[in-house]
Amino acid sequence: MLLLLLVLLPLVGALALLFDKKRAWNIPLLTCSLVLALAIFGLKPVFGGGTISYTLNLPGPFAPVLQADPLTAIFVILAALLWFAVAIYAPKYMVHEGKVKFFELVTLLTYSAVLGVFLAGDLVTMLLFFELMTITSFFWVVHRWNREAIRAGYFYLFFSIIGGLLIALAIVFLGASAGLPLPLGAGRLTPSNPTLFAWAIGLLLAGFGIKGGMAPLHVWLPHAHSNAPTPGSALLSGLLIKVGAYGLIRVGELAGWGITLGAGTAWLSTTITLLGVLTMLIGVAAALLQGDGKRLLAYHSVSQMGYIILGIGVGLYLGPDGGLGLVGSVYHIVNHALFKATLFLGVGVIYIHTKETDLYKLGGLWRRFPVTAALMFLAALGIAGAPGLNGYASKTVLHHAVSAAAASGETWLIWVERLFNLVGIGTAASFAKLFYLIFLGKPTELEVAENESPRLQIAMGVLAAVMLTIGLAPQLFPNVLGLPAAESLGFAKLEPIPGSLFWNFTDLKGIAITLALGIGVCWAGLKSGAFHWHPPLWLSLEGLGGKVYLAVAFLWTKGIALYHSLTKGLGRAGRFLAGKVSAAYSDLVNPKDGAALTGISATAALLILTLLALIAWYTMINPVFNVVKIVLQW
Repeated sequence: MLLLLLVLLPLVGALALLFDKKRAWNIPLLTCSLVLALAIFGLKPVFGGGTISYTLNLPGPFAPVLQADPLTAIFVILAALLWFAVAIYAPKYMVHEGKVKFFELVTLLTYSAVLGVFLAGDLVTMLLFFELMTITSFFWVVHRWNREAIRAGYFYLFFSIIGGLLIALAIVFLGASAGLPLPLGAGRLTPSNPTLFAWAIGLLLAGFGIKGGMAPLHVWLPHAHSNAPTPGSALLSGLLIKVGAYGLIRVGELAGWGITLGAGTAWLSTTITLLGVLTMLIGVAAALLQGDGKRLLAYHSVSQMGYIILGIGVGLYLGPDGGLGLVGSVYHIVNHALFKATLFLGVGVIYIHTKETDLYKLGGLWRRFPVTAALMFLAALGIAGAPGLNGYASKTVLHHAVSAAAASGETWLIWVERLFNLVGIGTAASFAKLFYLIFLGKPTELEVAENESPRLQIAMGVLAAVMLTIGLAPQLFPNVLGLPAAESLGFAKLEPIPGSLFWNFTDLKGIAITLALGIGVCWAGLKSGAFHWHPPLWLSLEGLGGKVYLAVAFLWTKGIALYHSLTKGLGRAGRFLAGKVSAAYSDLVNPKDGAALTGISATAALLILTLLALIAWYTMINPVFNVVKIVLQW
């Protein structure tokens, strides 16, 4: 009953919000506080082993199943913490955006859908909540209802619907290859049709990859995250794209965590690993060239999701030895949610006081916003991987997993590790740039409103406190929460992670070099003007996508025109032949020149002509049948 209550509480809060005319209570904050308490204390037992499940018996064939295991509990508690922080932040901020009540209503509805996704006990239930989440979160993106927001919203909706359709098709394939229902948390599926199962896994990878911002399916993300109001951006980046990562982890479960993947799915680990590297590189390269603070953060959401996807791929690649990769991914999901939400909230503070997110129009604001500057500095150090903060902890675990894979001697995995380090330098450069341009450098000439609100800093401070706690005790999360989650997914008993994994000279030296090089790249980029370079549209994925769209539209238009021409020609030819057959039949019945078939009736003559026509038609199309037969046999 606890699981159903977790999903229903935000809906009750949304209903109460509709009837609260005087707004005497902060209903979103009360709701989020209650859900956070229930999630922490109610789901605590699952980390000791076992699961909690609840089946909602509805009339008809569909009975939604809710279930909580250690992995589920991590995501639910993380969602509850972020929504709690945003509930503190949003009332003050949304006064500047307008439509406060509508935003709060959408936020609570999305909260319920997100919890439903994480608590779903089977793929069909998960898909249902996934689609509900898409619909409700769409209204975050289009909140301002200007041209750019509407474009970004429909871009977001289009990609999300495609992702949902791919997942739905995958469920059909899985049902055909492994049977229904399709439970989550039950371990590896044993399909009766390995080929169909492999197709289903590929469709799930694409469907959840879209939601997770995986390159090259990430193009919706920068538009959506930069156009939503800041609290919405914090939740979109901090948590909603983690739905994609959660889905990919569950895809790994269906294929088999902790084992060597079979022949039908052996491609999965390599594919996910390479897609993770590609996502990291594209995200960080695009972020370095951004002049808008929110777009820079949005592209870094892409890049950081690359770390997570890479960890999933490496974990699958290493098979029984891949526990560190999976734990590192889950660890980085939590850490990215914390520092990225803090950074978005900090940029929001600057926006409501300056009405500007263009980094090159800001500067010197640390004197006016010292608390915001300090909290954003912690978050920037966290995402850059500075020791003592949470980002260093999860990136270190991931780095050790990647190094273990590279130790196999495979050339491509050695390059994966090198690119991992390169992206770290780019990340440090990006956030040195962000912090310098907002808080240091030449003071802005913009008019800056005073009266910094403590409520906004409290929300950021809650998240920063958790970041510091994780960073100062980096082995706490993986040992208490991460390892039970990995074991529940199929890994054998994993050894606790020692503190020496984090506090050793090699790793500390490596991150010191990375941070120093990142600062150097930032200085060189700002001095040389390299960060001002705008690549031509055709070089971007959006531009390439536009070119492909225009080419497809052109071919489609020409194809339609050709189809109409062929049908008209065939129609004319058919009418001509019909006239000839009709005339021949008339001659047989009523011969004009005395020539007639004797000994057969007119009906028999017509049958003979029809048979001859069919023989001629078969003779013409028989080569086509042979070609099709050869292709199918091949």
